[in-house]
Amino acid sequence: MNLKNTLARSITLVAVLLALVLGWFAWEHYTRAPWTRDARVRADVVTLSADVAGRIVSLQVQDNQHVDKGQLLLEIDPAQYALAVEHAKRSVEVAVATLGQSEAAIAASAAQLKQRQSEERRRRSLKQGFAISGEEWEKSNTDVAVAQADLLRDQANLGLAQANVHLAQAALKQAELDLQRTRVEAPVSGYVTNLQTRQGDYASAGAALLALVDSDSFYVSGYFEETKLPRIEEGSAVRIQLMSGETFGGKVQSIAFAITDRENSQGSRLLANINPSYTWVPVRIAIDPDYPGRDRLRAGTTATVTVLE
Repeated sequence: MNLKNTLARSITLVAVLLALVLGWFAWEHYTRAPWTRDARVRADVVTLSADVAGRIVSLQVQDNQHVDKGQLLLEIDPAQYALAVEHAKRSVEVAVATLGQSEAAIAASAAQLKQRQSEERRRRSLKQGFAISGEEWEKSNTDVAVAQADLLRDQANLGLAQANVHLAQAALKQAELDLQRTRVEAPVSGYVTNLQTRQGDYASAGAALLALVDSDSFYVSGYFEETKLPRIEEGSAVRIQLMSGETFGGKVQSIAFAITDRENSQGSRLLANINPSYTWVPVRIAIDPDYPGRDRLRAGTTATVTVLE
């Protein structure tokens, strides 16, 4: 009988000790261990718009389609922009021709000035020898002044013609750039998502046309309580489990340096009205590049993250 009582007491004591140990481990895990259920898969989303306005004449993608960097997504009617390029080319030709006329006019004015100056020097010598009257010399001197004024005028016209050539060339480059921008190409490789644009729609310059999820930018963002941050370091290995069951690894990439304190509002008498609670700090986690299921990840899905110590 005593043996049975002793055995029962021993079993009870072992059970109590085991319960205490398990309770301690549970307390340690749930209060101090760096893990969180509040994590989500995220990715960079590029919002694409057209730099020029016009009717969409070609839409080369479908919703949820994967595209490569540089792939044509859509094209805006290029007709008016092609005409603008031709008009700009003609304007450049006219400006260059005008510049040539100005250069020729300067050459003629310079030659005439040289001739008038030579004539003025010859008549000055004749005047000093009383071979001609002073009136004739003054006329030649006036002709020199007029020729100098003509040369200055032509030089000013040359500067204006050069400026017009530069402006015409700049307008041509802008027209060519606008024509090039009628083709909207993918700036990154990724997935077209929530496509609402249709062929035939009118695209306004700067208005969003489609969203592209960068396929190389997926990461996990987990929110950890501030009490668990001392056990989290950049480079720490983590285990990520999606709500759908997939499990894969990753590493802590960075920890946010600032968060907004929404609990700190102004109370009575201008005192801070603070609701005491734990603050959740976002941690960015890089996904294991060797994870074979990266192509199946979806931004916004929920995950549980455990930091492996």
